[in-house]
Amino acid sequence: MMKSVRSSSPYLPVLIIRVGSGANAFLVSYLSPGNNVMIGIILAAYPFVEAASSFVAGYMADRLGRRLTLILGYTWLLTFTVAIYVSISTLKNPLFTAVFNGANGFGAALVLVSSLAMITDLTEQGYRGLGMGVFDFLNIFGYASGYMLGSILYQVFRGPMAFTVLIILLALFYVFIIKYVLETKPTSGIAYLNPLRGISRRALPTLPIWFSITMIIGAGIYSGRVIGNIEGVLPVHVGALFLGSTLVVGLGSVFFGYLSDRLGRLRTMGIGVVGVSIGLVVLTVLLLVGLNPLVAVAISAPFVFMASAIVPSVLALTGDEALIGMRGSAMGLYSLVLGIGMGLGSLLGGYFYTALGLGGIALMALIIFVVALILYAVLKAALN
Repeated sequence: MMKSVRSSSPYLPVLIIRVGSGANAFLVSYLSPGNNVMIGIILAAYPFVEAASSFVAGYMADRLGRRLTLILGYTWLLTFTVAIYVSISTLKNPLFTAVFNGANGFGAALVLVSSLAMITDLTEQGYRGLGMGVFDFLNIFGYASGYMLGSILYQVFRGPMAFTVLIILLALFYVFIIKYVLETKPTSGIAYLNPLRGISRRALPTLPIWFSITMIIGAGIYSGRVIGNIEGVLPVHVGALFLGSTLVVGLGSVFFGYLSDRLGRLRTMGIGVVGVSIGLVVLTVLLLVGLNPLVAVAISAPFVFMASAIVPSVLALTGDEALIGMRGSAMGLYSLVLGIGMGLGSLLGGYFYTALGLGGIALMALIIFVVALILYAVLKAALN
């Protein structure tokens, strides 16, 4: 069972880091020089490096401790957010922006993986789904809030000065993190160098579905720039759209995370699969026939709510069956899947939009999810 104040301390870093990530993504996409494809590359660099660092971050959390790993990650993020500001305001070179934005992914991996390991340590199995649901809510709501914050900063400053305000805010919260986040590392448990040794065979078949969801998120983030170019749509409108969408998904994550504690992980995940399938078909059709994207997203909202059942169910299943001494490494799988998926989603989003417009991005998401369902069925049959 979660322990009041102590068990809530790992959630704050998740919220703060994702607010910073969302604001950073918005400001980079609007302020960095480069064409549509180059912006996609810059945005993809962050999650790709986060993915590449995931198991290293997990190993550090298991060996060095959760708290130290988290503080190192936050420090790294602050440093390279400053570097991104310099690259945009002074160097004015999209390649440097891509490199520094990618470097930020390492810090994000350290913070998210160590926080997830803390949450796993502090939740009993009967409440782990709820704990993971709260994590997913703060993760995506924080990102959307940051995206909204970035849109406001951009609209106010219209230049790199927006990064200065963001850096000041992140630095203020840094003090709070150092003071209040406590160590939770278990004193016992076997740890192997191979990170896959800590992951259950029962959880592995769910990875294609989880991976497809992160690709869809990446494509959605890229689409924010596209929607912002529609006549009459202001940057703050784009931020509000993302904030509203992720509020629906985030609240769904908390609800379905709790439901997974009662109904079971895989059954709850099945609800999410149905929601994604129907929602993507509806969204693709509406966008391809030319309906206003804001209206199309609103019509798809009930299915987006159902889709939020997937991530907390898979996270809780992974945490349930991970080796105690390798919880950090097992949760590194989260950053691996999230990073690669969001990176590929951003890149493919640029190409599909160029070919088919916004409807092309939705069609891409639908194809990816169908392939994921096929892979899930194959892996489940092979491993069970």
